Amino acid sequence: MSRVAVHRTEGDSLDGFDETSLGDVDENDPRSMARWVRKMSRQMGEPLDAGIEADLERMEAGEMPDDFGEGGDEDEFAGVE
Repeated sequence: MSRVAVHRTEGDSLDGFDETSLGDVDENDPRSMARWVRKMSRQMGEPLDAGIEADLERMEAGEMPDDFGEGGDEDEFAGVE
């Protein structure tokens, strides 16, 4: 079986976003947040880059993103609410 690539716009990839999936996420539990990010990545067919993978591994170990400090891109989500 071979792989097929389908090009989608950013808007297309958000069309399938199910906001109800956020109901199971505990924003105070980094493991819960990491599981949700991985689930959304699979559902949207978008691979995670190495930096996000590293951050998710830290979250799965129980570390909160706010605690990452050095080594992370602190401005990555600037202005996102």
